[in-house]
Amino acid sequence: MVRRLFLVVALILGVVPAAEAQWTSARADGHAPIAVMADHLHKPGELMLSFRYMNMRMEGSRVGTSSVSDPEIVSPTGPYQYIATPTKMPMRMYMFGAMLGTTKWLTAMAMLPFLDYSMDHLTRPGGTFTTNSSGVGDLKLSGLVPITRWDRQFLMGQLGFSIPTGSINKKDVTPASAPNTTQLPYPMQVGSGTWDLLASVTYQGQVTHFSWGAQADAVLRTGTNSNGYRLGNRYSATAWAGVPFAKWLSASLQLTGLRINNIAGADSTLAAPMGIPPAQFIPTADPNLRAGSYGTLGLGINTYVPSGPLHDLRISVEGSFPFYQKLDGPQLETDWVFVAGVQWTTKLWR
Repeated sequence: MVRRLFLVVALILGVVPAAEAQWTSARADGHAPIAVMADHLHKPGELMLSFRYMNMRMEGSRVGTSSVSDPEIVSPTGPYQYIATPTKMPMRMYMFGAMLGTTKWLTAMAMLPFLDYSMDHLTRPGGTFTTNSSGVGDLKLSGLVPITRWDRQFLMGQLGFSIPTGSINKKDVTPASAPNTTQLPYPMQVGSGTWDLLASVTYQGQVTHFSWGAQADAVLRTGTNSNGYRLGNRYSATAWAGVPFAKWLSASLQLTGLRINNIAGADSTLAAPMGIPPAQFIPTADPNLRAGSYGTLGLGINTYVPSGPLHDLRISVEGSFPFYQKLDGPQLETDWVFVAGVQWTTKLWR
């Protein structure tokens, strides 16, 4: 029934020919935009190695959908009255990945990030300071399975888990702790501290001069970490379209919605600077100010090497920009995200 519904809608829109054909990844738009992961399967014996670089810029704070100035957040007579607030946070991520087709029914996937954070702050007296943290994040392992195929379309699923290899005890020096280091708030930690469930469903289709797809995925946190809290669940849905200009070059347009829930519990290792509870000292230490809903638009360029010594090499870039943000704040808003990646596939056995 689902297959027939997809086919009828596609035929009405004129994007799928009536004749049956085989979907192929051997074209520039044969994968989803580079920011999308767990989007395709591999044949038995196929190994794909990947590397992604992500740079995200956050500057300025927001409460709900409205911007709020940094001086207003730290004003002793304002509505928030924090002692300090973040003003800017550049974030860089280096993601190493591997996918292996083990059987026709299972593709195994592993991903390990290295994260590099920096956060600038403003204090009530008008001073500024910066904290930094970096390190290996949580290791993600999952299996990808086909659900159904028809014409030049397919539906697949992902199920896996995240291993808490990232630290939740990153420290740095602040004006309130100098010359000693102190536990950094939640956004500056590189791990979750919990074993988390990963799940997604992906649909893709293509015709000669066009491709499209959609994915819904979730990160479901479990238990409580050693510091007494659990990060909020993450839910996202994305849809994209790709246009190949040649077999080796394509452009993509992506629309994404993301929801992040608040933290459950609180970090028991956060200090109380100047006798003020951490959640009242700075917004980033409040577990109830981490939730948000986002809508973003992404534009990408994808290249593919169809033959020769670099056969099956892909190089892709994508820039995304939020058009909607509703945050439990004061919380730093996102300005833009840039992702660049390299993917290379080889055959280990036949």
